[in-house]
Amino acid sequence: MPGSVRYDVLARAKGRCEACGVTVQEMAIEVDHIVPRNKGGTDDPSNLQALCYRCNAQKRDRDATDFGAARSAFDTRSDECVFCALPTGRIVADNNLAVAIRDAYPVTAMHTLVIPKRHVADYFDLHSAERNAIESLLQHQRAAIMAADNCVEGFNVGVNAGAVAGQTVFHVHVHLIPRRAGDMGNPRGGVRGVIPDRQKYHDSETGS
Repeated sequence: MPGSVRYDVLARAKGRCEACGVTVQEMAIEVDHIVPRNKGGTDDPSNLQALCYRCNAQKRDRDATDFGAARSAFDTRSDECVFCALPTGRIVADNNLAVAIRDAYPVTAMHTLVIPKRHVADYFDLHSAERNAIESLLQHQRAAIMAADNCVEGFNVGVNAGAVAGQTVFHVHVHLIPRRAGDMGNPRGGVRGVIPDRQKYHDSETGS
C-alpha cells in the first residue's frame, strides 16, 4: 500500500495500537487489514488499522475485528468528573495516557496521584496500555520525590477500587504516598491499615 496511506492510518490512530493502546514509542506499530486480503479485504483506508506487532501477530489473517472503538475509548471524558478537567497548573507530569498531580489532601508531603486520562471508574477496567502508562509515571514520580527530599525512605502505593474499599472519586487514581522515618509511631502493617484493627499482626501471622 502507498506510504501516504500508511501515514494517514497511523495519524488517525494517534500513534497508538488500535487494539491495546500502546504507543509507537513503546512498540513498533504496523498497518494491516481489518478484513484480511484472503477473505476479500482491500487496501482502502477504511479497511486498514494500526496495530502493534504483538496484537497484529495475535490477530493474524483469520480475524476481521475492527479495533477502532479502542482508539476512541482513550478519549472518553466526563464533564462532571474533577479528574477529567484538571487545571494545567496541577499537573506535575504526564504521558500519552496518564497524568500525575499532588493530592489536594495529602497524607504526607508530596503525596501524589497518578490518574489515567480516560474516564474509567474501576482499576480493573483499565487497558494494559493505561496500566503501563501509570506504572511509568509511578516510577518517574518516585525518583523525582526521592531526589527532592532525601528524608523519603519508602512509599505506600494503593488504589481504592469501589465504594466499600473507600473510593470517593469514581475515576481511577493510584496513590503514591512518600514515607519518612517517624511519620507515625509504628508503621508496621502498612496498607493493612485500611482496616485499622488488622494493621498490626502478631509475629505468628504471615504478613508484609
